[in-house]
Amino acid sequence: MKINGSKVSEYLLRSVFLFLACSHFAHSEASNVNIEQFTNTAGSKPFSHPIKMTDTEFDQYILGRSFFTIPWVEAPSATTARDGLGPHFSANTCASCHINNGSAPTLSDTNQPLRSLVFKLTQPSKHSLRWLVNNIDTPMHDNVPDPIYGVQVSIRGNGKVKPEAQTRLKIESIPFTYPDGESLTLTKFIPYLDKLGYGPLVEETTISLRQPPVLAGLRLIEQVSNEDILAWEDPSDDNADGISGRANWLNSPQQDEKILGRMNWKASAANIIAQTANAAAHDLGLTNPSFPEELCQPAQADCIAAPKGDNTRLGSLDLPMLRLQAIASFIRDHKAPKTVRLDALGQQGKKLFTEIGCASCHRSTLSTTEGVKFHPYSDLLLHDMGGLLKDGRPEFLATEREYRTAPLWGVGERVRAQHRFLHDARAKTPEEAILWHGGEAEKAKSTFIQLDQAQRLALLHFLEQL
Repeated sequence: MKINGSKVSEYLLRSVFLFLACSHFAHSEASNVNIEQFTNTAGSKPFSHPIKMTDTEFDQYILGRSFFTIPWVEAPSATTARDGLGPHFSANTCASCHINNGSAPTLSDTNQPLRSLVFKLTQPSKHSLRWLVNNIDTPMHDNVPDPIYGVQVSIRGNGKVKPEAQTRLKIESIPFTYPDGESLTLTKFIPYLDKLGYGPLVEETTISLRQPPVLAGLRLIEQVSNEDILAWEDPSDDNADGISGRANWLNSPQQDEKILGRMNWKASAANIIAQTANAAAHDLGLTNPSFPEELCQPAQADCIAAPKGDNTRLGSLDLPMLRLQAIASFIRDHKAPKTVRLDALGQQGKKLFTEIGCASCHRSTLSTTEGVKFHPYSDLLLHDMGGLLKDGRPEFLATEREYRTAPLWGVGERVRAQHRFLHDARAKTPEEAILWHGGEAEKAKSTFIQLDQAQRLALLHFLEQL
C-alpha cells in the first residue's frame, strides 16, 4: 500500500503530542488538578501546557504555534507565509517576549532595557481630543501618539530603514525600612531615548514603559461575562471601603455597542484577537486586519519607501485574519495555572492577604459563562494606584494613575524565572511591587508594612504558591 509521506509526518507529530499530553495529564490527576482546564502552578513550565483538543483544533494550534515561535523575515521573501517583518520592529517572534507563554527578562546585565521592555509614546495633555486625531498607530483612538514616532519606539529597522531610537534607562535607588528595622532598596526607572532617527519627540510627548504581560489563562478571562465583571464596579465608592474599581470602555461615544476592556495593563483590549493584532503591529511591524497599513509616520520617508510583500491568495496583509486567528488559538488553547494545594505557611499568608484588604481588588474567583470557576486574583477592573505609579499614559478611559488589577496566578513561576513585576518592570520581587502600591491600595499596603516579619514572609510565600 502506498503511504503519503506528509500523512506519516502528521501522524507521528500527533502521536508525540498525545504521548506528552497524556504524561502531563497523569501527573495532573495525581495532583487533583482539573486536567481539562488547569495545570499545576508548581510544575514545570505551567503556562505552556495545551488543553485537550480535537484534530481540527490541534491543526489550528500547530499553525498558530509556528507563527508565534518561528522568526518572521522582511518582505519580499520566498517565505511568503511569514514575510512582512517591519519596516520598523523590535522583535522578530512573539516568543521573544513571551517565553513559554509567560513574560520575559526585561533588563540586561548592565540594567539597560531589552527588547521586551517597550517604550510607549503618548501626549496625555491631548487625551480628551483623541477622537479628533486620526493616526495609523491608534485606529481605535485609545490615546494620542507622538506625531513623529507614533505610539511605540521601534529599536530596529529593515534594510535601509533607520531604527527609530535606542531605548535607555536611568535607575534611581530608593531605600526603604520597615518599622521592625528590616530594609531593602526599591528601584525606579526613568526612560529616555538616544540616537533618535527622525529628530526629537514633540514637547508634549511622555515616555511610558510596558513589559509583556503573561498570556496564561487568557482563554478563561475572555469567557467571563461582562455582567460578572461589572458587578464589582463601584466607581463612586458607594460602600465607603476606599476601593472604586471601574470598567475601561473601548468604544467611541457614537457606537451603540459597548466594548469592555479586560486585557493588558490598562484593560485596553477586549479579547485575544485584539491584543494579538496590536502586538503584531507594534512589536513586529506586521500589517493585519486591525492595522492594515505599515506604521510609518509622515516624517519617516525611509519607512514609507521600504519594499512591501507581494499579494498572496490571502491578500496583501502580512498577517491576514486566518493567521491572526491561528495565533490567537495557540494562545487560547493553553491551560490556566492553578494552585494544587497551599502548605500551612501559604494558608496563613492567604488569610492575611484577605484580612489586610488585598482581596478587595485581587478577586480570588471568577467564573466563565460555562460555569468554570478559576482563580486569577483579579477583578479585571481599573483602579487608581497612586501618584508613584502615574506613568503619563492614559488609555481609553483609564487615567495616568489607573491600571487593571494585575492577575496574580502564576506569580511563583515568574519569581522562579526571575522576571520582574508591575507594568514598567520596576519591581524585582512581589514584595517590591506591594511597596509601590498607592491610591486605592494605600491602606492595604500600609497594613502590610505594619505586619511583623514572619507575617510578611507568610503573605509573600502565599503569593509564590499561586
